[in-house]
Amino acid sequence: MSDCRCRYCQQTFRPAPYHPQQVVCSKPACQRERRNDYRRQKIACDSVYQQVCLDSPRKWRRSNPDYWKKYRQDHPEQVERNRRQQRWRDRKRRLANLANNNLAISQVLIFQCPYASEQASSASCKQHLSGAAASAAV
Repeated sequence: MSDCRCRYCQQTFRPAPYHPQQVVCSKPACQRERRNDYRRQKIACDSVYQQVCLDSPRKWRRSNPDYWKKYRQDHPEQVERNRRQQRWRDRKRRLANLANNNLAISQVLIFQCPYASEQASSASCKQHLSGAAASAAV
């Protein structure tokens, strides 16, 4: 039996003797990708399967209504982590909404690259010389 090349990791492998049409190696990561691709394709093509996938978590949430309340009580460090992340997202969104404010643009640029060695310029594009004016000034 000849070797095949895995569709995901591009490594060669020998197909199982009873599955000569095998196109994915047996590595867990490749198998996970294969299953994910199958599931995506199945959801796209099969409306009944799609509806089952939508109804399943809803059904579980109805049968376990207090799950998240108990989880938050048992895992306060995750609750605090979530709060920090939400504050970060809210701040980022608030700064992005202030796009016409020159100071806010500078803060957004600095905020998006906290580890950058250079600070972003606080001048907006309206404050820079245009190409024609710049060449005339030189």
